[in-house]
Amino acid sequence: MVKLTTVTAANAALIKKQPLTAVFVGATNGIGEFTVRELCKTHGHNGPGLRIVIVGRNEKVAQQIITECRSVCSSVDFHFVQGGDISLLHSVDEACDQLRTVLETTKTSGIDMLVMTQGKVEFGPRIDTKEGLDKSMSLLYYSRMRFITNLLPSLLCSTLPLGARVISIYAGGMETMGTLHSSDLSLDQPKHYSFGNCRTHSVAMKTMSFEDLATKHAGKLSCSHMYPGLVVHKGFDDPNYPWWFKIVWRIMKPFARFFPMYLTPEEIGQRVLFQATGDRYAARGLESGTKVVDATNGVKGGGAYSVTYTNEVNDVSEFYQKLRAEKFQEAVLQHTENVFRAIEKDGVFQSTKAG
Repeated sequence: MVKLTTVTAANAALIKKQPLTAVFVGATNGIGEFTVRELCKTHGHNGPGLRIVIVGRNEKVAQQIITECRSVCSSVDFHFVQGGDISLLHSVDEACDQLRTVLETTKTSGIDMLVMTQGKVEFGPRIDTKEGLDKSMSLLYYSRMRFITNLLPSLLCSTLPLGARVISIYAGGMETMGTLHSSDLSLDQPKHYSFGNCRTHSVAMKTMSFEDLATKHAGKLSCSHMYPGLVVHKGFDDPNYPWWFKIVWRIMKPFARFFPMYLTPEEIGQRVLFQATGDRYAARGLESGTKVVDATNGVKGGGAYSVTYTNEVNDVSEFYQKLRAEKFQEAVLQHTENVFRAIEKDGVFQSTKAG
């Protein structure tokens, strides 16, 4: 485990060093919100400059967070972008259009950090969006890749010495918790869809896409996805969860702080920010010193990282060895492109459902 004192010191060094522009998708609750708060707290009233854009659905909640953050960071330049239902790619596109307008009007050339926490895996059956994708998979994979794709020109203009940082929060390292169906990447076939399979697909496909981005934009972009451990927030009390989960959580909640993976809101916020610091998770080709870690392909400083709640990396390279030989990455990239083009052209991705 990377010591928390090391984490907070590195964060303070980065945030106090230069002005930063950070975009948070899904920051009106949970880990995204906690990270915004820790970023503002670390910057304080006398930092060199901080611009934060929150993309979310609930403007009232966002404004409350913004007001509270300004009490500890009066100089922060906050902006809220109404995201709508970002399980829909056309909503992602609209949100990115608004975000680009914010950057233009504030004369901001680059985005230094893109932190994405939107979505969850539903415990029940697949829920189709009107664009033909499963809602959970869209929020956890397609929506996130669409944000990156749309905002890539701004990310590549970041002035961070070791590259802009894309940080995706959800289940990093949990590739083996379900079954991977390489011939049905979007899990269209009813028998293929499950909680575990959705998680496996979202994580594995993201790894392949992140590695591709890190290679194509070496020296400019670092991508990591993180398993955040157990962080208690109001999302656990979602009334839409099934009855059995509500009962289990009611029993477990008083003991949550005793679990080894339990983190406080303050700690997870700091540990998310830590992925934007120094050369530990540097963009490909910019690694230096001994702190740089292995990427998901096993290459030190490879630019794409799978990170656990301790800020150590998950050793996942072996999981992908066979898949690489089977050209799994090429299949993921082509599938993602096909989904994007179909929705752009026809408004829907035609599934291949079978019984």
